[in-house]
Amino acid sequence: MKHILKKLIALTKPWVWRIAEAYDIRVDRPRMAYGRNALTIEDDPDEARHHIPKTVRFNTSSGNIFVGKNTVFGDEVQILTGKHLGIAEANAEGLPLHFVPNGRDVHIGRNCYIGGRAILIGPLVVGDYAMIGAGAIVTKDVPPHAFVASPYARTISSEAIEPNSQT
Repeated sequence: MKHILKKLIALTKPWVWRIAEAYDIRVDRPRMAYGRNALTIEDDPDEARHHIPKTVRFNTSSGNIFVGKNTVFGDEVQILTGKHLGIAEANAEGLPLHFVPNGRDVHIGRNCYIGGRAILIGPLVVGDYAMIGAGAIVTKDVPPHAFVASPYARTISSEAIEPNSQT
């Protein structure tokens, strides 16, 4: 019975997504990139299912996103690879208004924790074992072993704490 149910879900899931989209109903697609660039998750799919909630949004419109092994996300985290050009930037570069530049990659290291509703805006690198507090807006690189929190993503602690260290 379990096998039949899995097959039925696999066959009907694409149709449910299409119907939901037609009726403007939000259906979260787990661990899926929204954009033209690559999303690379180092964990195998079973592990990623436990570490990355369905509500995490990966926007790859302006660059690639890499997520290291054993990185855990809270609910509703947004990883955004970039931005649209404003009037001054577009005029200076001779590009159309709201052009989306490429090459704004986000690299998240291994064994990190990204708290719920945090927003990471590329280009940036989050070092191994870094922790980002809930609701933080991160626009600059985060060093390894750092704890970053508050809406302005201030570094709270950057002590190099080795994993499995005895205190």
